Amino acid sequence: MARLLNIFWLAQLLACVITSSALAQFTAPQNMSYGSQQVLQVAPDGAVHLDGPYSAYSNPTYTVPTNPMMAQPMMGQPMVAQPMVAQPASTTASGQFADWLYNEPVPPQYLHRSGMFGELLYMRARNAEVAYALPIDGPVAPVLGNEIPIGPTAIVDFEYKPNFRVGGAFAFNEEASIAAQYTYFRSSTDSAVSIDPAVGVLRSLVTHPLGANAATDATDANATASIDYNLVDADFRGLVMGCESCEGKCASVVNYLIGGRWATMEQDFGANFVALGTTSVNTNVDFNGGGIRLGLEGEQHSTSTGLFAYGRGIANLMVGEFDATYTQANTFAGTQVFSDWSAGRVVPVFDVEVGVGWVGPRRRMKYQVGYIVSTWFNAVTTQDFIQAVQTSDYSSQSDTITFDGLTARATFEF
Repeated sequence: MARLLNIFWLAQLLACVITSSALAQFTAPQNMSYGSQQVLQVAPDGAVHLDGPYSAYSNPTYTVPTNPMMAQPMMGQPMVAQPMVAQPASTTASGQFADWLYNEPVPPQYLHRSGMFGELLYMRARNAEVAYALPIDGPVAPVLGNEIPIGPTAIVDFEYKPNFRVGGAFAFNEEASIAAQYTYFRSSTDSAVSIDPAVGVLRSLVTHPLGANAATDATDANATASIDYNLVDADFRGLVMGCESCEGKCASVVNYLIGGRWATMEQDFGANFVALGTTSVNTNVDFNGGGIRLGLEGEQHSTSTGLFAYGRGIANLMVGEFDATYTQANTFAGTQVFSDWSAGRVVPVFDVEVGVGWVGPRRRMKYQVGYIVSTWFNAVTTQDFIQAVQTSDYSSQSDTITFDGLTARATFEF
């Protein structure tokens, strides 16, 4: 009996040792991380435990065997140790471009960067209109000032027209860059007027009064006018002040620029007066010149939203030549009046622009809209030149032409 009791207690002790050793080998899995898959754990005793999942991506040295048909973890399979293999970096051109486009560090807003832009200009010319005909109460002596107006003056005036500007910049370093741009502007307009002969006639305001005849007072008249210019600007830009502050929520930048401008401007006008014959007047006023330009431009950014406000003011001092011609001809009499005139001028031009915009998340794309005013001083206009020919006084030809309107620009920076 004593021998049986000893054997029983010895068996119990052996069972306890085996059980303790098995439990010591099984460790409950870690808590599940977000996005991991649940994997059923099989303990060494053969039982399936639902103690918790194993986070596959939290331990990269282990992978979960998967069913190749279902692409899901195979039930009841233990973790299999796998060596860690470094992923090769992409060497393709598309991979390099994607890394450069999306993964490059975002630079501070005030740093100079290389880039290019395209800009839509929706502008009109002001103080460039020409009054060409006036309804009067009947034929009178062909001397301006003797007529009595009986209706609105016929004028060719300019409206808003779409044009464009393109350019680019190259950054030497974080505080300096050079930029170049080309501006294309074309605008034309026309007008026509007629009057009942029983009411009155149309008196020409653009023919020479001493060369006029009965055909100058017409019943029908029409006119066309155009004004075109081309601008080529090249500038050096330097940083005056730049910072990102407000706990990273705003940025400011001010740059100065110094450079040069080459400009051409052409004004054309033509009018026809129809009675027994047709009397025509044609004029052309051209300017060619260039000079220096100085300016300041600044931006204030909200870096948390990408919105910004901007402004720029530039003074251009150009030296150039005005060349003008005037021709008056009649169907029956041929050329009645011809005159040409040339003179050198200093033409100051002031450009002012203000607006708002938005910068993309990677600060590569920038979009802005604004209002622009460009004023040309000491210029010769078509109306001035016609009056000079009519009065034979060319000494007072000095006027101002203004171009204003909306601008919309898209910029891509490297």
